[in-house]
Amino acid sequence: MRDDYKKITGRLYGVGIGPGDPKLLTLKAKDALEKADIIFAPKGTDEGISVARRIIEQVIEGKKTYSELTFPMTKDKAVLKKYWKKAGRRIAGELKKGKEAAFVTLGDPFIYSTYIYLLKILKQDFPNIDVETIPGISAFNAAASRAGFSLLEGKEKMAVLPVSETLEGIEEALKDFDTVVLMKVGTKLQKVIHLLKQKGLAQNAVLVSRAGHPNEKIIRNIASIKDKELGYLSVILVKSPRLQTRGVSPQGG
Repeated sequence: MRDDYKKITGRLYGVGIGPGDPKLLTLKAKDALEKADIIFAPKGTDEGISVARRIIEQVIEGKKTYSELTFPMTKDKAVLKKYWKKAGRRIAGELKKGKEAAFVTLGDPFIYSTYIYLLKILKQDFPNIDVETIPGISAFNAAASRAGFSLLEGKEKMAVLPVSETLEGIEEALKDFDTVVLMKVGTKLQKVIHLLKQKGLAQNAVLVSRAGHPNEKIIRNIASIKDKELGYLSVILVKSPRLQTRGVSPQGG
């Protein structure tokens, strides 16, 4: 760490803003964002406006200064690390000036979020940095509420998995857990549907696409899905067939 960064007097707020409905921001999140001198928002490409920024602009009062940080949609960790470090320096530069800054992230900051990696880099490169993380409503919590889908009851167990190209770990989770939450579905949607149909679980699942956004979709008959784009910003919730023997509906009620 350079000597001129040893005294960073500003504070960074890592703010979870929920899945899409601006009304799902917590009071603490809204307070931190309105207090911040600058708000950093992530996006996948240099073009367009950050999805997270569009959400908070609907509820944050007063004129704010925004800085959108690009984190490319790649799994190459070496490439991503360059962007994390660049973003870390950008944020630290503002905090060094004594400013209050916020980094916004969809859902919760510690669930499959870019914020996790950014925070590690910041702590590594600028160990004296002052950070407060504010939790947000996760996509799967919002999806369950929108679909009336009971996630856990009694002694049930739940698994949360990201969907990989090979669907790694999903079959095992479906056998071992009462509820399985599939996130980061993306372009693997049809693969997931095919697997659930094979296992006889398609009727036990519900897909919630863009929960809380104006174009939200809730689909209970997932075997009928043809639209490949529905996987983006989607969550699939699956109930174990074992629950049927206990008289529990897999989709609430």
